[in-house]
Amino acid sequence: MLALRNSLNRLTITSASRSATVAATWHPMRHYATVEDTKSRKRNEALNKDNVPQLDKIDSILDHPTEKTKTLDQPKLFTSHRPAEVVLNAVTDIIDSPLPVQEQAGLMKKALVIKRVVNMNGKGKQPSMYALVVVGNSNGLAGYGEGKDEEASRAVRKATNRAIKNMRYFDRYDRRTIAMDLTHKFHATTLELRSRPPGFGIRTNHYVHEICRCIGIQDISAKVRGSRTPMNVIKATFEALSHQKQPEDIAKMRGKKLEDVQHVYYGGQ
Repeated sequence: MLALRNSLNRLTITSASRSATVAATWHPMRHYATVEDTKSRKRNEALNKDNVPQLDKIDSILDHPTEKTKTLDQPKLFTSHRPAEVVLNAVTDIIDSPLPVQEQAGLMKKALVIKRVVNMNGKGKQPSMYALVVVGNSNGLAGYGEGKDEEASRAVRKATNRAIKNMRYFDRYDRRTIAMDLTHKFHATTLELRSRPPGFGIRTNHYVHEICRCIGIQDISAKVRGSRTPMNVIKATFEALSHQKQPEDIAKMRGKKLEDVQHVYYGGQ
């Protein structure tokens, strides 16, 4: 018992001495902290009330209108040298095309493919939206374009603008069908296009059907063999129609006159 009492006394003495040393060394204020008169202290001696820069005039993004507007539409605060598309990455409606603005507004636009895609990089999977749009005036002019963006609406706008830029003219026999039967292979897709008499209609794959409507083809039949991927079918259709032979070439191949070819085939007049 005596040994136990002596050990307890030693523990109490050592704990008390440690607390006394900690209390002696701890101070509420750091020694290297200095307190000076903050009113007379300045960060830069050259600055005064006259030459202090106005930060709200440096960039128009920092401008905050003080007056209240009557409508909810926010005015554009971007200056002329800082266009909105640079800041917001916006898609402009200015298209480099020989068509006037009125004809561009009247074009038939078909968004045939809209899907979510993923790009794998060092940051991981980066999702985005892909769109493929076909445009045409139903009178021989047509084109397709592809666009990719984080939002589906912006991807469609990009694809539409590129489709208008890529428009070209496709020859039609008698302004209603193709001049001859075609067989075209694009990657794993094999496309067969056949000319048909008046009143036959468009009996094709639904993607080819929309393309024919945009071009202005009224009588045609088609068969898609192999891969039926929408992108392959659309691109194969445009390539096949751009490689078709004209009635003049067909007449030379058969050794006949152009009038004979037009009267014999397809009910031409």
